[in-house]
Amino acid sequence: MPESTLLPSVGAASSRVADLHSRDAAEHAGRLTGWSLRIEQFSAGCFSGHLTVLQLDHVQIIRERTSQVLMKQGTAWPGALVFSLPMAASGHGHFNGHLLPFPYPLFNDGADLPVLMTPRYLDVAQLVMDRQWLAGYFAGIGEHRLANDLAAARHFRVHMSADDLAAMQRVIAEVFDVGRTNAFDFAQSRSELQGVLLRFVAEALTPGRSISMSFVTSQKKVADRALDLALSRRQDPPSIDDLCRKLGVSRRSLQDCFQDAFGISPSHFLRVARLNAVRRELKALAATGQRVSIGDVAASWGFWHWSRFAGHYRELFGELPSQTLQNNQIISL
Repeated sequence: MPESTLLPSVGAASSRVADLHSRDAAEHAGRLTGWSLRIEQFSAGCFSGHLTVLQLDHVQIIRERTSQVLMKQGTAWPGALVFSLPMAASGHGHFNGHLLPFPYPLFNDGADLPVLMTPRYLDVAQLVMDRQWLAGYFAGIGEHRLANDLAAARHFRVHMSADDLAAMQRVIAEVFDVGRTNAFDFAQSRSELQGVLLRFVAEALTPGRSISMSFVTSQKKVADRALDLALSRRQDPPSIDDLCRKLGVSRRSLQDCFQDAFGISPSHFLRVARLNAVRRELKALAATGQRVSIGDVAASWGFWHWSRFAGHYRELFGELPSQTLQNNQIISL
């Protein structure tokens, strides 16, 4: 099967390596061709994102470095499976409502990437592979049970020993050093590297020793319902007490649900979610070239106190809302 039918272009026709930089979380989300991601920033400061993509014959290797706490979810390109291996992090994350201790690996169906709350700094490597090709690869080397699971399953259980984790991290680090040369212009080098990486994947997916993080925790279900309620009432955002009454839980229970699911208090989470919504709307309006009233957009999301809103916005994104619109737009306060 030709390579182009398996792996979307990463925008580097003359090389197997692409380097992509972003200064905005939403911009970072759109960097990978064929992916549909939503990324929102949840810690204060200027964002910096760096993607290095190495394209082999049947595997994309993506090295991603981000500088802020992010909430990420979405899809990869059609038919993709995604194996994620943290390389370095400033702390633990939260995945699908579970605490995600560093350096726990993940393996997911690219059609449904659950919510991930990252630590403030994260360096992660991802192996992205076509499902049918990967199932055929393992069937061809006698891993028939694994091949059958890969062909049909939507959720996968993963386990790696500390030694395997360290060994795979070393290989990935070496890959991106070598990737600056022309070593992977040669088919034999690409094939050898794919074989090494897929042996790690096979070991991580071995039945009987793996752990599942695919199910959504009850705490995250409550937090998700609270978030849906909060964002659906755009011009009349509910208070924490309103949410407790609607959901039939106590303030302490709601607090525990958000802490367990995201590692953040409900009041902070909901405020940051609305600030991200304001930023998305400002950028979308700016792209149309129409006159934008920052105050109206902010007020429509419940931010009635202008200076407090502007302070929260600058603290989170490292810039004032007017700077977000600095693309020759007419700005009205």
